[in-house]
Amino acid sequence: MNHEVVAARVEHVAMATGIIAGLSAAAATIATPTGLSAFGVWLGLIDEPLIVTVAPILDKLATVCGTISGMTYFYAIRKKRQTAKRSTPDNSAQSD
Repeated sequence: MNHEVVAARVEHVAMATGIIAGLSAAAATIATPTGLSAFGVWLGLIDEPLIVTVAPILDKLATVCGTISGMTYFYAIRKKRQTAKRSTPDNSAQSD
């Protein structure tokens, strides 16, 4: 598989997880218990909404995917430069 194609696919996955993490953070902010319901969560009488529990996990997932995406991007650039160096003829060895 082409290294540029792999980098592009990983970048798309990272973007998708970033969008999902952002949306879940917004939803968690809205769904966070306040007032007496927050006191009930603190006492353990009421369960915390699932989105509030899952949002930090999705945030970490988006961070990991972004890091992997950056690594594959720079790997693709490195491979591209190596391929360009190999295909360029060496003119310094020729004498006139």
